[in-house]
Amino acid sequence: MTLNFGARYDQFAEFVSERQLSPRANLVWQLTDATTFHLGYSRYFTPPPFELIATPTISLFAGTTAAPAVTLDSVPKAERAHYFDVGAAQTIFPGLKADVDAYYKLASDLLDEGQFGAPIIFTPFNYQKGWVKGVELSLSYEFENWSFYGNFAASQELGKNIISSQFNFSPDDLALIAGHAIHTDHDQTYTSSAGIKYTLPTTNTRFAADLTAGSGLRTTLPGGPPNGAALPGYRQVNFSIVQPIPTGFLKGMELRFDVLNLFNEVYQIRSGTGLGVFAPQFGPRRTFLAGLTQRF
Repeated sequence: MTLNFGARYDQFAEFVSERQLSPRANLVWQLTDATTFHLGYSRYFTPPPFELIATPTISLFAGTTAAPAVTLDSVPKAERAHYFDVGAAQTIFPGLKADVDAYYKLASDLLDEGQFGAPIIFTPFNYQKGWVKGVELSLSYEFENWSFYGNFAASQELGKNIISSQFNFSPDDLALIAGHAIHTDHDQTYTSSAGIKYTLPTTNTRFAADLTAGSGLRTTLPGGPPNGAALPGYRQVNFSIVQPIPTGFLKGMELRFDVLNLFNEVYQIRSGTGLGVFAPQFGPRRTFLAGLTQRF
């Protein structure tokens, strides 16, 4: 059994000045050679990104077509959070490993970033309270020249009452969120991935394929609450071949060929209606890539 503990002190000064002493502790219990449990707690302090801080005054836009309906513009603050984590790792038999991990975060001044208006730049803002929870499962297996893995995650992030950069939001949205927790725009309920890799013994050529899938990020339906619905689920399969060169004057070089979105799946990442995200985005179409790496 191993106990790690400590503390971290942070202080920053930008448009506001804040500081925090953050304790953390983690307990790892090696029950057997094949079974490990862990339990941890951390206090976090996350300042807003300096280069993305919103303009602290909007009075210059008064009387113009760019004047916002809400003139309140409180300065973004650092996020402060309590983070709890518990999990286990198990070697089922040689080569086959499984992991499970659950987490919960309780945040004050939960930080988020939004893309407001036409420019594709992000502005930070705070929810007064935030809650993040989830569980992650993973499985991996290695046998001779084969390697397999699979991951699954379920999560939820909620925020309530926007307390900074308010001029970016409509009065109706601010009023609703002041009394009701909503999903953040990047909250995806289910996410999974899987992959397989094979190494050809004679030439060390590596073949790999992987799958990523998700239940869809948040969107806002007409007349519905902000981020009250989810986009359709999506899947993307990728394929790659890597050929190392072990001898000769090209020794240490690797040639590779990749195909992204092998089946040319068309899917939308963002609809442009989620709170703070006004630019629609789509996943990549089928893409072919070639690469050359030289190691010395």
